[in-house]
Amino acid sequence: MIIFDGNAEVTRRKTLLAEKVKKLPQLSIYSLVFQEDVPSTIYAHLKKKDAESIGVGYELDMLPIATPAKEIIQHITQANARADIQGIIVQKPGKHLFPFQEWWSQIVSVIDPKKDVDGLTGKGAVVPATARAILEILDTAVKTLKLDLKKLNIVVLGRSDIVGVPVAKVLEGKARSVLLYGKDIADHMDELKHADVVITATGQTHLLHAANLKYGVIIIDAGSPKPEVDPAGLEHLIAFLSPVPGGVGPMTRVCLLQNLIDGVG
Repeated sequence: MIIFDGNAEVTRRKTLLAEKVKKLPQLSIYSLVFQEDVPSTIYAHLKKKDAESIGVGYELDMLPIATPAKEIIQHITQANARADIQGIIVQKPGKHLFPFQEWWSQIVSVIDPKKDVDGLTGKGAVVPATARAILEILDTAVKTLKLDLKKLNIVVLGRSDIVGVPVAKVLEGKARSVLLYGKDIADHMDELKHADVVITATGQTHLLHAANLKYGVIIIDAGSPKPEVDPAGLEHLIAFLSPVPGGVGPMTRVCLLQNLIDGVG
C-alpha cells in the first residue's frame, strides 16, 4: 500500500509558489471565519501560516455564528471593494453550527467572482480548493500506479457543493464511470466492490470496510476533521491511500494558494 504524503508534497509546492510570488505585486487573502467553529479556526490559522510562508498576506476576520447575515455580507462587500485584497474565503462552519443552506448561499453569493479563490460562488472557472486537491492526488495515484484514468470506475461519496459535486463534474467523461452518492450512501455500499477509486467526504467515520472494497483500490479520504477510512486490516486491498491527516487537508491549503496565483498571474 502506497501512502500519499501530502505534507511533503506541500513543502515542495510551496517552494515553487514562493518563487512565483516574488515576481508578482503583493498578494493578500481575506478569510472570514466563525469563531465558535474550533476545527475551522484551527484550519484557518494553518492556511494563514502557509500563505505567509510564501509571502502572501492573510487577514482573518473572526465573527460569531450569530452575527446577522446582513452584517456578514457587509464584511464581505467591504473586502470586495478593497484593492489590497485579491482573494476572499468564507470558512464554511461545521454541520453542528450550520444555520441552513439558504443562509450559506446568501452569504457566499456576494463574493466577487474575480476574488473567489475557493470556488464558493460557482460563477467562475475556479475549482474549489478541496476538490482541486483531490483531483491532483488522484492524478498522482494514477501516474504512480501506471494506470489509465479512462479505464477506471470512480465512486464519490458525499454530495457537498465544494467537494463531491465539483470532483464528480470534473471527472465525468475522463473516467470510465463516475458515480456520486449523497444521503443515499448506505443503499449503495455494495457498488463499492466494483470501484477502482473511492473518494469519500461524508463526515462519517469508519465508513469503508474490507467487505465493500475490491483488491487494488485507490482511496482518497477527504474526511474532516476525522478520517473516514481506517486502513488497519485493509492494507492487502488498498493500492494507494491518501490518509487523514496528512493528505487532502494540507493539499487543499496549497491548492487555495495556487488558485490565488493562477487568478492574478
